[in-house]
Amino acid sequence: MDARVTIMFLLAAVFYSDVQTPAKAWDGFITDTHCGIHCQRTAAMTPDRACVRLCARKGSKYGIWYENHVYALEPQSKASQYAAMKVRIVGNLSNDVITIRSITPIPAIAAAETQQ
Repeated sequence: MDARVTIMFLLAAVFYSDVQTPAKAWDGFITDTHCGIHCQRTAAMTPDRACVRLCARKGSKYGIWYENHVYALEPQSKASQYAAMKVRIVGNLSNDVITIRSITPIPAIAAAETQQ
């Protein structure tokens, strides 16, 4: 009986913690935490894909450029394929790190419309 009660409490705690931390959405460019918002080499003032990947290979973390801040992303493996792309990330923010629940690219046409 004690084992069942313990398991019920553990399951309730896990469920309660998920309920307490609702996910938030961020739209921005995938960049790196070294260059951040300061390494826009393209004419459109967006991150340069080669630069972002080079910095990540040298140890910088992938991040999302949201407004005037770059938030580190975890897990890095989910962000790496979107280097320098405009994306929508759904996840949780804690200590300037966003834990990714989902990441989807924003098509260039939709990105241009949101900037007008």
